[in-house]
Amino acid sequence: MLLNQLSTNIKYYRTRNNWTQQQLADKLSISRSVIAKWENGDVTPDLHAVVNLSLIFEQSIDHLVGNETEINQQLSEFQQLYQAKTNQSSEYYNELVLVSDYITKHPILKEQVQRMQQLPIKKQKAIHRILKSLITETKHF
Repeated sequence: MLLNQLSTNIKYYRTRNNWTQQQLADKLSISRSVIAKWENGDVTPDLHAVVNLSLIFEQSIDHLVGNETEINQQLSEFQQLYQAKTNQSSEYYNELVLVSDYITKHPILKEQVQRMQQLPIKKQKAIHRILKSLITETKHF
């Protein structure tokens, strides 16, 4: 289980259902501050809470804790539907799934990627270089 994935998924599915932290807390009969701590990754929900979250969000526990992703399921269905034949390795598809899932669950990043796609290639490459530099720099902190 990836703990940061669980906290990301809790927030993602709460906002996808247009619920406030208080509304989700009411459904679980807990305080709003507990939801905030879960979403921030300060506290990990216990097993009973994870089971309840899975029922409320109508998602499998595996999916909720990050062992399985919607994108992975969709990719599998896509390959079956179109009988996609490729020379790409399963590692490539795993990376694709992780990146797609990350972008899907971070709407601000998703919006910026969509905006970047509209730019000319030269400007896209400049943004790629800037991102690479920023990420490299943050590793040194």
